[in-house]
Amino acid sequence: MDQTKTYVTILQESLERKERYLLELLELTKEQETIATQKKFDENAFADVMEKKDILIHNVNEIDKGFTSVYERVRTEVIGNQDVYRAELMTMQNLIRSCVDIGMQIEAVEERNRQALTKAFSKSFRGVKQAKQSRKAASQYYQNMANGAVTDSMLYDRKK
Repeated sequence: MDQTKTYVTILQESLERKERYLLELLELTKEQETIATQKKFDENAFADVMEKKDILIHNVNEIDKGFTSVYERVRTEVIGNQDVYRAELMTMQNLIRSCVDIGMQIEAVEERNRQALTKAFSKSFRGVKQAKQSRKAASQYYQNMANGAVTDSMLYDRKK
């Protein structure tokens, strides 16, 4: 029973840590949104935020694995004695709700980021595409001129 109480405390603390990580992740995602919506896209700042987010996501996944492992050890004891662990279970339920809410906020900001990035990349690629087309047209023109591909129709109108 004493060991189960310790495990329940560990579960609660891991949920608190997960909530902190998710809040940090939400802030970084909002920072990404700011970077993505600026007139000039800063690739280095965006990459830095992505690295920080990767670390936090890894940490959240590790917490989830640990939580599942510990919960499997104490599940039957906690379910059998819900009245003993009522306060801790209520706290954990509230933490889980909070984590889900934060996760939904992250998803909403991520969707806005995706749309902003699509828009930013399409602008930059549009310029690249136009430059490629101009180079291609110029290259074809020079090739045609170098090969002597001047036909009669280019020189004069055949109508008399």
